[in-house]
Amino acid sequence: MDLNKIASEDRLWTNNFKRIWIINLAISIWFFLLHAPFPFYIMYLGGNELLIGITAGGVSVAALIMRPFSGWFLDNVSRSVLLVICTLVIIAASVLLFVLPVLLLAIILRIILGCMSSGVTTASSTNAADAIPAKRFGEGLGYLGLGNTLGTALGPFLGLTIMSALGFPHLFAISIAVMGLVLIVARGFEFKTIDKEKRRKVEFSSLFNKDAMPASVVQLFSAIPFGGVVIFVALYGEQYGIGYGSWYFILIAVGSGTARLLVGRLIDRVGEKPMVIVGNSCFILALILLIVHNTTAYYISGLSFGLGFGVMNPAMQAMAMRIIPLEKRGAATSTFQCSHDISSGIGGLIAGGIVTGWGYRPMFGVLIIAVVISFFVYMLWASKTPSAFRVYMETR
Repeated sequence: MDLNKIASEDRLWTNNFKRIWIINLAISIWFFLLHAPFPFYIMYLGGNELLIGITAGGVSVAALIMRPFSGWFLDNVSRSVLLVICTLVIIAASVLLFVLPVLLLAIILRIILGCMSSGVTTASSTNAADAIPAKRFGEGLGYLGLGNTLGTALGPFLGLTIMSALGFPHLFAISIAVMGLVLIVARGFEFKTIDKEKRRKVEFSSLFNKDAMPASVVQLFSAIPFGGVVIFVALYGEQYGIGYGSWYFILIAVGSGTARLLVGRLIDRVGEKPMVIVGNSCFILALILLIVHNTTAYYISGLSFGLGFGVMNPAMQAMAMRIIPLEKRGAATSTFQCSHDISSGIGGLIAGGIVTGWGYRPMFGVLIIAVVISFFVYMLWASKTPSAFRVYMETR
């Protein structure tokens, strides 16, 4: 037995993992750099809250359409081409935002960016899964998620700060530079080679992975409130003078980062059930604190949302990928990430509609229902499927 070879195969912080960690961080920063200020940009160009919600829905539909084909492409054509093409389109669309500040064009470009974001995040997540040794999968996802958490903090904070201090043109220029970094770092990444002789046709079974569905559905419902809140929480804090959105996102990142550092290895040992209970409880607490409607509750809500997201997301991602063979990881990744697209769209549409008709506090109350549904979906169905930790351990 070659112990050195075994140790090498189990090493996490390889050149590939370091590079994909930086790529994921850059993509996360770029996404939130634009995501948090864009509602303000729509208002600046003459839009309203309902139009913000409709735009969020359009972004999610575009992302949802793109996601499964991205997974098929990654499994059957190339692990690298999609990442490069989507990044180049993102840069081109950002250039147009920079030079043409028109409301209708801004909405169209935002939807295109959402579509390309779907492709680039599916590509980066699939390549990240390739770079993590099987025995350290939960731990690797925890560290990868920590990078995404830093992006969740830095992106909105920088975006809202740049928007306020320098204006939207500088915001778009910096977003272009961040995605340029992705292209530079990707040049040194060793992508998995695809066996073209085993290419599968474009059909339902090659676009979606049924073993990733239970975790994806649980994640979908739990993330609906997050999808709605992140779009409107900065506007809510500013309009009522109870807090700054940039600091809310910082606290989300603090909570999420803390949780990911603690639960990464724990997921590998005890599974996802405790994380579902704790994570959904944190989401409900965060929404109740927003209903309370004061500054202290506003900021504690951000911390609670972060804790919930940091517990739930890596647990559900580990569950989604637990029994997936290497050659089907693209489809499994796209299936899981479709849950984010759907939850963002539904959350944005629900939030935009309720805010326009009834106001912010009723919106936060309605979103609690989705979290409750997530809990029961896991307990009554997902926890009994082959990808659930308890079932997996009993059958291995």
